[in-house]
Amino acid sequence: MSYSDAELGMDDFDGDMISSVEAYPEIDFEALGIKPDTATAAKPGSEEKVVMLAARYAAGLPLWHDEDCVDHGPDDLD
Repeated sequence: MSYSDAELGMDDFDGDMISSVEAYPEIDFEALGIKPDTATAAKPGSEEKVVMLAARYAAGLPLWHDEDCVDHGPDDLD
């Protein structure tokens, strides 16, 4: 699953140093189908995992869930 800059509210972000209010705009995670109180199968460091961490932070929840994926390996082991 991949999210566009517009979906994440980052379409105006140009990479320059800006205030934290501008860098972290209000994002409607629920509208994106993200449930921050559930575990995620997203691998650490993936875009999906980062979005989940942002959703948990915004909801005031702990960043880590006991049942989150911890596998750092490749998807295919062929």
